[in-house]
Amino acid sequence: MVLIADGMSIDGVTLTRWYNAYDQASGKIDTSKNLSIDQMASGLVRTYWQANGVVGAITDSAPAGTALATGVKTMDKFIGVSEEKKPLATILETSKNIGKATGLVATSQIMHATTAAYSSHFPDRSKEAIIAEQQVYNSIDVVFGGGYGNLQNREDDEDLVNVLKNQGYQYLTDKKDLTNAKNKTWGMFAESAMSYEMDQKTLTPSEPSLSEMTKKSIDILSKDKDGFFLMVESSKVDWAAHANDPIGMISEINAFDQSVKAALDYAKKNEDTMVIAITDHGNSGLTIGNKQTDTTYSKDSVDKFVAPLKKAKLTGEGIGKKISGNTDNLVKIMAEYGGISDLSTEEIAQLKAVLNDEKKDKQALYGSNMQALYGQLISKRASLGFTTSGHTGEDITLYTYLPNDERLTGTINNTDIPKAIAKIWGIDLSKETKNYYTDAKEALEKLGAKVSIDDSDQNNVKLVATKGKTTLEIPENKNYVLLNGKNKELESVAVNVENTFYVNNKALKLMK
Repeated sequence: MVLIADGMSIDGVTLTRWYNAYDQASGKIDTSKNLSIDQMASGLVRTYWQANGVVGAITDSAPAGTALATGVKTMDKFIGVSEEKKPLATILETSKNIGKATGLVATSQIMHATTAAYSSHFPDRSKEAIIAEQQVYNSIDVVFGGGYGNLQNREDDEDLVNVLKNQGYQYLTDKKDLTNAKNKTWGMFAESAMSYEMDQKTLTPSEPSLSEMTKKSIDILSKDKDGFFLMVESSKVDWAAHANDPIGMISEINAFDQSVKAALDYAKKNEDTMVIAITDHGNSGLTIGNKQTDTTYSKDSVDKFVAPLKKAKLTGEGIGKKISGNTDNLVKIMAEYGGISDLSTEEIAQLKAVLNDEKKDKQALYGSNMQALYGQLISKRASLGFTTSGHTGEDITLYTYLPNDERLTGTINNTDIPKAIAKIWGIDLSKETKNYYTDAKEALEKLGAKVSIDDSDQNNVKLVATKGKTTLEIPENKNYVLLNGKNKELESVAVNVENTFYVNNKALKLMK
């Protein structure tokens, strides 16, 4: 199992640990309280991206996710493809080839960069409609997260929910239905991203927690006698960090840690299971302490940094939704749900100004303007600092659990992680890439076929090859081809990158 907390900083983990240890009623700290991941810390991981001879110190989730999924570093914004834009076989895809069940879980839309990197291939992470189609046709046994907005009312007129049902999947939209999920299942619990876990009880009670989705995934996938591969992402640690919202960060780091606990509980009972927990990159440059503590840090106790945070009941995003453009209840909601009861006149004016901007659909770079402002207000009271609203380039902590304590240790590269899994399973990722993703035109022409692109429907492009009385049609983003009009299923999807089609070698054997 691979669990990823997107954009989780080291100080974010430390702050969460102190937050959990602090008892608000007594003001006491229980230093014996630890996170589940603490017992797994085993090394450091370098996260830089590299392409065209350039080394980038600070990575984005797309190349970072691709490195973790394929063992290859690539360009910024690329998903599951090399710097030459050629598809790369992922550890999830190749695990299917040796008979293992597979699963994906996220709290963002499942088409977002990290989960997309394990299950799709395209040189632009923003093309979520393409990514969704590839995911639906990629034969993943269990998928839980947000993103049903990408499955229906599409420009290609394909109803991907109906496709899933026709493929035999149970399709869920409410956490109460998780109990009945037993076999192949897609659960889409939000149109786009799911709520922060801290906000779910108040704002979206129909959404399951990350740990609930993780436990159910393990329950279903572990029925496969050949084992399974599960990738779980706590997606919105990253989003909260971009908004500099420490409450959101704590919410999702705790959600991530509960999911790690679920994975560890299973692994310790079944001593044939590897658990790797990691972040794909740092984010925000959170510091416990800021300019306010320049001369006081040696005297400041933990409660100075944590006590203001413990008063909050919602994240900055949740508070924005609770206020919902109504300035009349702003002060009351900030006190009751944000834990800030001492707003100054200037701060109230700032909040009202942001609310007016939100009505005009003005958005911050990440999250809402309200979430970003709330982050500033609560961080000032907790003496927390942030260096950026973007990503950061530090080495990140590696957390591993393996039977017999044969863990990954030292400082390694993010590309080493899928290679380590592949080695245990006897998989050669580069060899599997050649099997899964061959340049179809080039290979078919070598077989004597005439090849053309049928783009009469721009939303459903296909490659057509003819040789004698044989016609092979290869639709983009599908896991099947048409041989003289009859469906032939493949082990991987066909990928169309700028009218170059890449297809599984089994399709070429059909033409032979």
